Amino acid sequence: MKKSGLIYAAIFIVVTFILLAHQNACYAEGFDPLLFDSSIGAKAPDFTLKDISGKEVSLSSFKGKPVLLNFWATWCPYCRKERSHLNALYKEYKDKDLIILSVSTDQSLAKLKEFLKNTPAEFIVLSDSSGTAASLYSVGGLPTSYLINREGTIKNRFMGFKEWTESGSKKFIDKLFEN
Repeated sequence: MKKSGLIYAAIFIVVTFILLAHQNACYAEGFDPLLFDSSIGAKAPDFTLKDISGKEVSLSSFKGKPVLLNFWATWCPYCRKERSHLNALYKEYKDKDLIILSVSTDQSLAKLKEFLKNTPAEFIVLSDSSGTAASLYSVGGLPTSYLINREGTIKNRFMGFKEWTESGSKKFIDKLFEN
């Protein structure tokens, strides 16, 4: 009788463990840390940076236009891979007034300029060598992009490489034009 009692107890423990593990797995299913990103739905923090020619550019000067704000660096392989997609996206959407602000976090303006000679950008490239704008947006990895609507509200945040020319990515861009 003792042997069968131990077997039943062992089965009970295993079944209980499986049920509890399944219950906890249900809570984790679909977890997306970006859903808890407090920047989504907030007003985009304004900043002023210089472009590669030294001209000051403020985010607020583009109010009324949708903005793709992209933080990157020349040393980042995924950022370099993303450049051609951003160029193609800009060519496709520039007549709809999409603004692409490409914010380089490189500390050396000379390296940035050299990179752009070999890999030109069709859109606005800004230098954030001090990390001021990146800090305002809590950029923790590169590339990181934000989609900002015409009213200056952050609608989406994307961390990592994104193929902006894919139909799924374009759906996010197209939503910026809905109003």
